Amino acid sequence: MEKKSLDEKMAWIEQKQNDWLEPMKEWIKVATNLVKIARDSNLLQKKVAAKEIFGSNLRLASRAVRGESVFLFSAALRAAESVGKIPESLILVGD
Repeated sequence: MEKKSLDEKMAWIEQKQNDWLEPMKEWIKVATNLVKIARDSNLLQKKVAAKEIFGSNLRLASRAVRGESVFLFSAALRAAESVGKIPESLILVGD
């Protein structure tokens, strides 16, 4: 009984270990298209990208959209701001 339970746990762990790959792949795809979307005049694409970056917590202040970005985009922004200021190994690995 215990062996079967352990086998089931091992199978579940093996199945779940790669669950983050697909969302990360999609995030990288979105992140690489952001510059193109920002320069393009398609407002719908900009709206979709803004919602993806900031979630639904956007607000309008002085005719500019404001909001706190979701974690992955915040981390990418901090990494981009750190380039040239600290060694790349620290940017990639972190503290």
